[in-house]
Amino acid sequence: MKKYILLIFIVAVGFVGCEQSDYLIDGGVHDPHVDMTTYEYLQTNPVFDTLVLLIDRAGLQEEINGDVTFFPPTDFSIKNYLDKKFEDTLAQDPFVEWSMEDIPVETLRDSLKMYIVPGKINRTDMVEDTQVYQTLLGNDVGVALIAVDDTYTNQVSTWPEYVYYTFIRGAGLDASGSIPSDEELDVIERAQTSGIQTNTGVIHVLENSHTMFYFIQNHFVEN
Repeated sequence: MKKYILLIFIVAVGFVGCEQSDYLIDGGVHDPHVDMTTYEYLQTNPVFDTLVLLIDRAGLQEEINGDVTFFPPTDFSIKNYLDKKFEDTLAQDPFVEWSMEDIPVETLRDSLKMYIVPGKINRTDMVEDTQVYQTLLGNDVGVALIAVDDTYTNQVSTWPEYVYYTFIRGAGLDASGSIPSDEELDVIERAQTSGIQTNTGVIHVLENSHTMFYFIQNHFVEN
């Protein structure tokens, strides 16, 4: 009986020791650098397979590999767009056949430019107050780093900080208090992975729940 008690004690001590050791030794600070270009990084990650196809079709490889900050939508974001677009198209014509290839190249090119900001914007460059930048398309977007307590409530002393990317389409309530239309509202998106530093630029990956936006007739729309 004493042998069993001793064995349990040894296992318990070993388990606690491993927990403490794992807590204290985490492998060091994560290195945000990747030894490849931005385009190469996208090619190596399967979550960007469809995005790479769109970049190739739009002929934006050079722009993606420039001195820029890219806020790429994942394949999930592209699928969200395709599903919504197909639903809208189907409602107009129940016999229509529609695919990604039906997106005009110029529309696709303009749309992807909305996710590209000239210059490198690292997490260390960001503050809580939204800073406004111009994309390669020429529209204004906002970038902010905000601490959010939505996952670790009362479990950590320092809240995790998320990168937010805002498509600026207008303002909130005007002086009269009227409510703006959906087409006028700013759209705020959160990055699920941020601060990836490639040999050519910086990447902040938008969440999978994002629906890819397209630039149509001078309006930023989600459909």
